[in-house]
Amino acid sequence: MKINFKKIEARTSFEGAIQTFDVAKVVGNEMMYNGNLLLDIGFEDLAKAIYYSNEEVEIPANYRKAFETIIRNSRLIAAVKREIINQLNKQE
Repeated sequence: MKINFKKIEARTSFEGAIQTFDVAKVVGNEMMYNGNLLLDIGFEDLAKAIYYSNEEVEIPANYRKAFETIIRNSRLIAAVKREIINQLNKQE
């Protein structure tokens, strides 16, 4: 699944307001420095790819569970977490 972390659109109110968030740096840092999971060099490379991304980044299937755990435990607001997890789990 590919996700553009520079343009996460999330519903932020009961009225249906949509905001666009750039979370590339936050997600990259969470994966690399603040997560409670220590994985392999490939996961660190993925963190760097997200941090420096300007477009969609492919989240490999073998990292999706670990990635979802980090997003759930991150400091992102709930609406953004929900949108990232929904995108991650979409059927391709």
